[in-house]
Amino acid sequence: MKIYIAYTGGTIGMVPSEQGLIPDAAFADHLTQHLNESDELAHDFVIASYPTLIDSSNATAKDWQTIACDIKSKWHDFDAFIVLHGTDTMAYTSAALSFMFSHSDKPIIVTGSQVPMYKVRTDAMINVMGAISACEELNCKKNSNGVFLFFAGRLIEGDRAHKAHTSDWQAFSSPNCPERGVLGIDWRWRSVDVVKQSMQIQIPEMQEGSVTILPVFPGVHAAHWQGLLSENVKGAVLLSYGAGNAPDRDPALLALLKTASERGVVIVNVSQCGAGSVAAGAYAAGSALVEAGVVSGQDMTYEAAFVKLSFLIGLGASSEEIRNCFL
Repeated sequence: MKIYIAYTGGTIGMVPSEQGLIPDAAFADHLTQHLNESDELAHDFVIASYPTLIDSSNATAKDWQTIACDIKSKWHDFDAFIVLHGTDTMAYTSAALSFMFSHSDKPIIVTGSQVPMYKVRTDAMINVMGAISACEELNCKKNSNGVFLFFAGRLIEGDRAHKAHTSDWQAFSSPNCPERGVLGIDWRWRSVDVVKQSMQIQIPEMQEGSVTILPVFPGVHAAHWQGLLSENVKGAVLLSYGAGNAPDRDPALLALLKTASERGVVIVNVSQCGAGSVAAGAYAAGSALVEAGVVSGQDMTYEAAFVKLSFLIGLGASSEEIRNCFL
């Protein structure tokens, strides 16, 4: 099996500097040496380090586009793809790749580490080797490829991952969908009814600043969101309470949402809770949002909702088409 490994930046390949940890331009060489020293691997690897390495806290939608174009350019030369990425925005990138490589017929796995590879106590090679093992297993399973995030033994659907912990080895969760696989001594796989669908690669010209996030908090009022819903914004993720609720006794706040919706901004309601789904209209406070034109994100993570809006806007879909994609 031929595996392409793209080092885009992130903690896994960082080294100390006077300013703190920074991406190491020589990391690809170090990783190649580690993999060559393993007696268990019988694959052909190509490890590429991006010319401009990304600290993932600086990642933008344009970076998702860059990574996707890189994978697409090498699609026919490799059997599997691994993207090494920083953890801060890893869930966003894995969601973006899952939309851009819909129903992928080859494994694309995003991973990284909590601790840099140069340290003695690190999860770097554990996660890299786990991602490689996942590529092997997925290639052997008929119709089970796709885009995933692998971390600390958990193989999570690409658009279901959520950054859940800052300091545990298990930094990611899948709050509303069981992991596809769990790696212990051996793999334990979740059985799935796979409906064979044609793969589709769509890499839109991503528009930075087209999507925003609207936080709901006690005392929120229209002035807090006014600047976030600028004329350039075409989509917004509303982080609501519980099952999709927000204050319904502030006419100015609801009018702001309705005005934005009427001018074409697609506002998607996602719960602040760690798990569960938005039940649009279950409470009066949620019904007011529906009347203002807000659509339900159901059980999506806020990362996936943000990325899906960005992806659809990048494709040039109309507001009505985007709304229909969330129904």
